[in-house]
Amino acid sequence: MVDLIKICRNALLVVVLSSITLFGCSNVSEKTEDIPVTSAQSDTLEKVKNGQLEGVLIGIGATKKEVLDKVGTPIEGRNSEYGFTVYYDGFNLQFEDYANSIDEVKDTSKVVLMNAEPKTVGMTGKPEEIKKIVGEPSREFMDDTGDDTFILEYENNGNLLRFTFDSKDSSVRYVTLRVK
Repeated sequence: MVDLIKICRNALLVVVLSSITLFGCSNVSEKTEDIPVTSAQSDTLEKVKNGQLEGVLIGIGATKKEVLDKVGTPIEGRNSEYGFTVYYDGFNLQFEDYANSIDEVKDTSKVVLMNAEPKTVGMTGKPEEIKKIVGEPSREFMDDTGDDTFILEYENNGNLLRFTFDSKDSSVRYVTLRVK
């Protein structure tokens, strides 16, 4: 009986080791058409749905108080297109209110837009590489400002994720997430 238990235990060990050898150990990376994709990148659209970008600790809809509590004092701040913008290393956040300083922005003012550097969100490729990672965009187009700026847009749950490139052949210049 003891020998039978040893044989069964050894057989189980062989099966487990064979499975590991055959299928490999689990890893945070997946492969999609020869482009390595980390698990953080593969759920980009799920994060967008929730108003978040990988690498940015705060999301769309966060209040000024939440931003300052979680991310701290910004490097600088000033008014921009959508409201008061605060700048951090690798990203900036725009609030819905305009003000002369961060102190004048209401504590309840919400983030309506964020810009991030490609390295911050882990998306540094050219348009075709981004599409292989994130999927087909809702829209892709040349910006009508007269230069060759190329844009990929992904819409999810009322939020708009935008990858901006200097041209169709260049790497991502910046990533924007905003309320549509």
